[in-house]
Amino acid sequence: MRIAVVCSDTGVRVPNAKGASLHLVAVATALARVGHDVMLVGVAGHGDPPPGVHPLLVRHPGRSRGLRRELRKLLTVDRMVRAARRHLTAFKPDVVYERLSLFGTAGSRLAAASGARHVVEVNALIAEEEARWRGLRLVKTARKREEAVVAGADLRVAVSEELAARVRRLAPGAPTAVVPNGVDAEAFARLPDPVATRARLGLPNDRPILGFAGSLRPWHGLDLAIDALPELPDAVLVVAGDGQIRTELESQARARDVTDRIRWLGQLDHSQVPGFLAALDVALVPYPALEDFSFSPLKVFEYLAAGVPIVAADIGQVRTVLEEGRWGTLVPPGDPSALAAGVRAVLDDPGRCREVAAEARTMVLEEHSWVRRARQLTDLFEDQVADALAT
Repeated sequence: MRIAVVCSDTGVRVPNAKGASLHLVAVATALARVGHDVMLVGVAGHGDPPPGVHPLLVRHPGRSRGLRRELRKLLTVDRMVRAARRHLTAFKPDVVYERLSLFGTAGSRLAAASGARHVVEVNALIAEEEARWRGLRLVKTARKREEAVVAGADLRVAVSEELAARVRRLAPGAPTAVVPNGVDAEAFARLPDPVATRARLGLPNDRPILGFAGSLRPWHGLDLAIDALPELPDAVLVVAGDGQIRTELESQARARDVTDRIRWLGQLDHSQVPGFLAALDVALVPYPALEDFSFSPLKVFEYLAAGVPIVAADIGQVRTVLEEGRWGTLVPPGDPSALAAGVRAVLDDPGRCREVAAEARTMVLEEHSWVRRARQLTDLFEDQVADALAT
């Protein structure tokens, strides 16, 4: 099958170390690995495009803020359609698989131009998320475009059951499937020695190491982990990631007098993430109590694949993936004291928790790899193509 994977989001570059970019590349390369002919249409990052796919990458418009940022996103969508239309017509895709993006109509327009089925992948309802967290100016335009793309797609693929329910409410009628995020099983197949990794990163071997990997966004709850540190006087918190609220988090750490027990590693190359995670005593998923939580966190799958004990907020798909606490310790979201109590429970029984983490690692590498996800998508695509041929 010929598949065009499309993403017009200027914040999701190819390649890039942020989670959304890793997810986009992982899906495209996994589809190629299971035998499809894949063209990846996206926004160019720094470095070589992924192997195994046909890359068609448009230039990034440059960093900007506010209304200028939004206008550049709109222009990038149009530029991508112009750049890719002729190539997709020649490629003759059976399916255009588009990651839903702010103002992102490129996939639907390219599918119409090439006669392909249009499948939209929904990781979040972007217009609502941007309006809530970034102060979106062109709200009406973003919502109108998003609703049109979601309603007009032949199939919507949401990454969680919670998000699928929101998609159906936004645009009822069209079929909606759920395919969660996954993990690069090959990258996590062999884990570096934890002691050597700690030494390389300058981390102590004689104190409990708590860790968080991911972008620093308001909804990720890292502030809760900082608030929990005073109740964990021996522990060191290590943060692998960067983002818009790092300065605020550093100020919070000073106010809690825990600055000396936090290590900020910045954004690691993704090849370093498995070793970093394996070096932890406890991996944290400290989400706040969000009423509309509908994420499928990459970090949960990667924590499991690293074989590290997890303390996580009992919320949404996190609860589902951890099987109601079978594969990790669940605590009430938004509660720093409960988070600290969960960490203490793990540190007080390290043998049992490591055994559970080892079993969870085997499970996630077998059941939640990106190749497994690509096969799930293949089944959905084949149904779409069959429907097209029958009409």
